[in-house]
Amino acid sequence: MNVQIGGATLAVILTGMLIVLGVNECQRGPLNPDIADDISDEQKSWLTVEHRIKRSDPALAEVIRDQQSLTVLYRPDAAAQDSEPWVDHMLRVVGHGLAALNSAPGGKQYTQVTIKARMLADDDVELVYDMQGFDAIKTQQGGYVTFASMPRSMVFSRGALTRAQDYCRGPSARGFYPEFCERIGAATALRN
Repeated sequence: MNVQIGGATLAVILTGMLIVLGVNECQRGPLNPDIADDISDEQKSWLTVEHRIKRSDPALAEVIRDQQSLTVLYRPDAAAQDSEPWVDHMLRVVGHGLAALNSAPGGKQYTQVTIKARMLADDDVELVYDMQGFDAIKTQQGGYVTFASMPRSMVFSRGALTRAQDYCRGPSARGFYPEFCERIGAATALRN
């Protein structure tokens, strides 16, 4: 079957796509935070990093810094957890948060990021990332999510580990997140 699209139709389709992208971007708020002029460059850099991570998704609720490392609290709402498997959603959100950190001015100084997620209870999933390898993988198709699928270490509560292992038994999970599912198969729960 040969489908032809006229120039006017293509223009309408592209305009519609740009409008949708623009509306989505506006809903997320400005790329940079409003910052007073009388604060230090270091503080401006930190506020921008924090703002961009939180802006990437509202579920990234808090960002805590400690010299060259960050801890990000991932707190999805109940609707997000019920609408799709939480592993899939978590890895996409974390991937976009890591990308926001990497692209923020001053973001590359943070070499380790710990994600503390609330899936069944507070901080029942902990993922630790070494950011040095991020630039090498981010340019690949789906690179942000692929990087999020390969944390240096993972700690789960018993219930969260069981759910993640159940998710990874499915064929789509192994296709989309092979690195994560390979590691989760051998993981053990370290906490109740």
